[in-house]
Amino acid sequence: MAGYYYLMAQLPSLTTGSVPGISYKDFLLLAERFLSSSDVRILRSVSLVPPREEVKTGSSVVDGWFRKERALRLALARVRAGKLKRTDSSALGGMEASSVSEMVSAYPEISLAVKNAAAMEDPLEAERYLDKVRISFVRELGNGHFFDSEAVFAYAFMLLLLEREEAFSVESGRSAYMDIYNSILNVENSGG
Repeated sequence: MAGYYYLMAQLPSLTTGSVPGISYKDFLLLAERFLSSSDVRILRSVSLVPPREEVKTGSSVVDGWFRKERALRLALARVRAGKLKRTDSSALGGMEASSVSEMVSAYPEISLAVKNAAAMEDPLEAERYLDKVRISFVRELGNGHFFDSEAVFAYAFMLLLLEREEAFSVESGRSAYMDIYNSILNVENSGG
């Protein structure tokens, strides 16, 4: 346990709306020095995208994230399918509507969040709203864990979410747009 304390004590705090003080890659390199081999295996399975089928990782935080994120994604698919008036299982990732309803109904807060996001006109605003919901998932799952492996896994999810949030910045969007725009101009100017 002492290794987990030293790891968590030296990691920069994470705050929504700010640039993380460590990259996920650097976090992994540091964390792997302090974790047991089984916890390293679990940490390597951490992803914002849950596996299609439920898999037990050995971590309540990681398993909880995967369940909630899977339910969120299925609820979003159900709303999108409804807007497109599609009822077939392919619109729900190959799952039957009853299975999706059962999975989503286990988390009423997810249904409300998806309903709120679907009502937003701006897709970027909706995505940012859903990321706030995801951050609340992580905080809830990591609640009561301070210097153990579960705290490390919750930190990993939070860091991934903040890096994702940073990627949505206006400046990086503008930069990507300008890169594409300039490449188009260069192709036209070169006669190609």
